[in-house]
Amino acid sequence: MKLWQHPRLAGALCALAVLVCAAAPAVFLAAADAAALGRTAAVQDPYTAPVPSGDDYYLLRQLTERAAQSQSAYTPLPQGDAAQDRMLYVGARSDIGGMTASSVYRDTMDAVLQDLATSGALAPAWAAWACDWAETGPYTDYDGTQYWLEMPYYATDSLGFITLKRFALDETGTLYTACSLTMDSRTGAVVDIWLSAPYDYFGGRAAQQAALEAAAEAALQAAATGEVDAAAGSAEPPTPDEAALQAFAEQAGLAALGDWAVPQDSLYPHALYSQNGAALITASLYPYTTMTGSVSGGETAHTRWVYSLTLQPCTAEELPRAVPETPPETP
Repeated sequence: MKLWQHPRLAGALCALAVLVCAAAPAVFLAAADAAALGRTAAVQDPYTAPVPSGDDYYLLRQLTERAAQSQSAYTPLPQGDAAQDRMLYVGARSDIGGMTASSVYRDTMDAVLQDLATSGALAPAWAAWACDWAETGPYTDYDGTQYWLEMPYYATDSLGFITLKRFALDETGTLYTACSLTMDSRTGAVVDIWLSAPYDYFGGRAAQQAALEAAAEAALQAAATGEVDAAAGSAEPPTPDEAALQAFAEQAGLAALGDWAVPQDSLYPHALYSQNGAALITASLYPYTTMTGSVSGGETAHTRWVYSLTLQPCTAEELPRAVPETPPETP
């Protein structure tokens, strides 16, 4: 039989041949998959997720470089070509005369502080104090220069960290730093906060004692009635907790380090440490007293609350640890 005499049959045979050729790879792959699924084999090099480190983060590299350059500033300058490779760190000025006033940075400073309060990194009471621009000055320096205090003053260092400050006057007209905020100008991450408020801003000793007495009375009432008065409490400034320090790490973009934890045997009452990032976050809250003299003679004591929150590079070997009061006995 000649196929050309039967065109329909020839066409059907050609179509069948095409289908067989097209299905052959699928049949082969299905058979291979079935054989592979029925067999197990050990993987020689199993995948492990990479562990993040401080070198992966621009902010930590900058902080490490700042610490290294600051330390080298106190060492003798090397001789020869090595002197050309050494970077000289120039820190930001901290006095009002060496900083620049800028009303533009007032909105920036307020926004950063409010963001910190919203995230939980800074207590709202402290953020409210830091953004209190009611002090309109002016402050007159010893040489007659006047400085207006309704705007922040700023300065930058050689690595791009910018420090914003709010200055204020105490009851004797003495200038002091009410708020100092240091942030990286490239990422906007805050690396240091320093706040100083009058002691009576949070209630003072008398108000604190009254608050404690009210709290004790509320506790007795709660024990008798089973109801708790949520308004009762101490007038002492809010104490930073672990959640606030975690929020501070997150605003700096470092939460992904994944191992932030309270360091053991630490000298800091409030701290978080990341061994992956070799970074330390510390917070402290304490009152301090200064003495101010007067023209008529005598001195006046001024007590303030100070709150500081800092991010800094720190290796495990550099981590300060408390020394046990009683040394262990030697066998």
